[in-house]
Amino acid sequence: MSARARIGFVIDNHVPGWNAVRQLRCHPWDPFTGWDSRSSVGEMRFHWIAREVNRAAAGLVYELYRPWRSYDGVVFLKSSGTEAGALAERLRNSGTKVIFDLNVDYLTPASGTYYYEGMRPTEAQRDAALRMTALSDAVIADSSHLAKQGRAHHRCVRWVPDNVNFALVPPFQASPRGEKLRLLWSGEAVKLFELLKIESVLRRSAEKIRLVLVTNDLSAMNRWFGDHAARFRNLLACLDHEIVPFRSVENLMQIYAQGGAIVSPRFLDNTYNLGHTEWKIALGMACGRVALCSPVQSYLDVAQRSGGRGIRICRTDDDWLAAIGELLTGGEAAREEDAARDVIRTHYSTAVVARAHREFIAECLGGRVN
Repeated sequence: MSARARIGFVIDNHVPGWNAVRQLRCHPWDPFTGWDSRSSVGEMRFHWIAREVNRAAAGLVYELYRPWRSYDGVVFLKSSGTEAGALAERLRNSGTKVIFDLNVDYLTPASGTYYYEGMRPTEAQRDAALRMTALSDAVIADSSHLAKQGRAHHRCVRWVPDNVNFALVPPFQASPRGEKLRLLWSGEAVKLFELLKIESVLRRSAEKIRLVLVTNDLSAMNRWFGDHAARFRNLLACLDHEIVPFRSVENLMQIYAQGGAIVSPRFLDNTYNLGHTEWKIALGMACGRVALCSPVQSYLDVAQRSGGRGIRICRTDDDWLAAIGELLTGGEAAREEDAARDVIRTHYSTAVVARAHREFIAECLGGRVN
């Protein structure tokens, strides 16, 4: 590996080039400066990581991919579309290392129950992901579950988790006692159906909790199948709740800093949901909020790393009720807010994850980072 290897990033299928300009899909300057994406994935898995890697000046430079520049390696982050695949093939043929960042399990044939239009991965998406995996010299998996699936298709797979930029984390505040327990959930509105996983729990706890939902356009519920939208509206009608527009990750963490607990129930009856990362709970835990969540593998990884402190894995309604009760009565969970923060700082902070990222990229290029 050269003294300063250059790594380009293609994010969210944003492949800069004149074809994209002609189709009005990017700004005319993007072929020269790189086609950025301000999605949460792009912000966290590129911008935060790149700033840390470039600041460390340890033999690698990360930047948005520019078609006119030569690269030692190119990372395709959440990018396996037709144009991304064609670019990967050209790069591979020219001797550039190709690394596929696998964000969603499109490799496993889709099975199980799906809850909204567009949730079930298509065969076309699977074919594209399999092609990108085959073209790549290495695969970065965003969760340990995705790493397991990826290893069935590629010999060089490394789990590099999501990360939290602690420069954005507010000073710790303990959750206030003697008030209703704030249960905090954030995500795309189309994913709100997941709260129906604990519908009975929320109804039974209604007098003791306040549900805070940080999300976007609720019209996304029109994509839900069956009676889920009606059930969800009926559920909200019996709960003290607040719907807060999502503005930014920094604003979200300011909301988390005000106290409460993170909740992340998941329906684990389909292949798509099994691969989720710890992102939904990690931001809140970094702010000192204890997480109550379903047994998603990435959440189990957090629990294992923390020794079960600062997080409660809830497999049944009774587990959920017990965990909420602990927090309401000042039990052990209520005294574990520091532990929640510590496990994220120790294992998922940007500084820690960026080092793992650059070490793997350096290995892919045939060298190592000191």
